[in-house]
Amino acid sequence: MKAHIRAQLAAGRRRQAGHTLIELIVASAIGLTVMGALTSIVLTMALGANTATSRIEASAQIRNFQLTAYDDFALSRPPVPTGCGTPANPCTTQDMILSGSRMPNSGGVALPFTARYAWDSTQQLVRRFVGGTSRVVASSVTNYSWYLDRSGDHPSVVVSMDVRVGFYNTTYTETQTLLFYPRVTSP
Repeated sequence: MKAHIRAQLAAGRRRQAGHTLIELIVASAIGLTVMGALTSIVLTMALGANTATSRIEASAQIRNFQLTAYDDFALSRPPVPTGCGTPANPCTTQDMILSGSRMPNSGGVALPFTARYAWDSTQQLVRRFVGGTSRVVASSVTNYSWYLDRSGDHPSVVVSMDVRVGFYNTTYTETQTLLFYPRVTSP
């Protein structure tokens, strides 16, 4: 009987013996490979999301400037640059000043208005009404220039701008050249 009990105890110990060192190394290697692949996927997705967010923000900054300036150009005469403003010598530091007339909402007589677009050292493109309010129409503008194109029947204003937006370690730069047609031709 003692032999039978010893045999059962020995069989129980063999069942509880665990894994060999080789089995543990192979399992660890497989686990590390899977974790490395998952980490790579997560990091790639985060980088892609940051790039997409940067692109959306840069496009939004340009679109905001475009929509604001479009309204001002529709009511104004072409700007009159001094010392710059040609395709060969675009204005980079001179403010773009738009003058025209704006009809009040309540009707009556059109009132004169002047809008000034200025690019400052903080990389913001600011629109100011002379004697009135101002607001940022584009931020993160790393390059800005404009010139008057007189090659067509009516003068047009060509604005070029670069907007650089970055989130975490991702930076995206969008470059746009916009063409605006002032609607008012008489002084």
